[in-house]
Amino acid sequence: MTSPGTFEYVGPQWLEAVAAIVADLLGDDPGPLDYCVCEDLTSPPPGRANTPAGTLSWSIHFHTDGTVVGAGSPATADLRIVADYAVHHALSRQIWAGDPEIMAAAQQRRRSATAAGELRIEGDMSAAPDPIRRLIAQLHDPVAEITA
Repeated sequence: MTSPGTFEYVGPQWLEAVAAIVADLLGDDPGPLDYCVCEDLTSPPPGRANTPAGTLSWSIHFHTDGTVVGAGSPATADLRIVADYAVHHALSRQIWAGDPEIMAAAQQRRRSATAAGELRIEGDMSAAPDPIRRLIAQLHDPVAEITA
């Protein structure tokens, strides 16, 4: 059972809450943007896949005229994270709170998952527009707080 402030990972209410967090963090006028970030989670729990490939996927597409957070995996994404559901869910729920030890442990878990083939990143984050890089740097903890 989840508390009133948390939602099923990548469920409809979670996506709505993430959209609100993104809007709040991005601000009123991020400037001209066209960038897409996607997460494709492999081996999701039974009945949770939302793509023909069998992944549980979601994306944030930043447009000049607005930002869209939604379910599914777009054919093209500027940055795509492909990860095992259980591994990524555990990483996504960990609140860092700026604690260097917690952040270092999470970084080590990501490296281990990458080495084990359970996580890969396609695309170059350094090529993202500045507002997107700033947003992604701030997005983790607010999303972790709402993730059941």
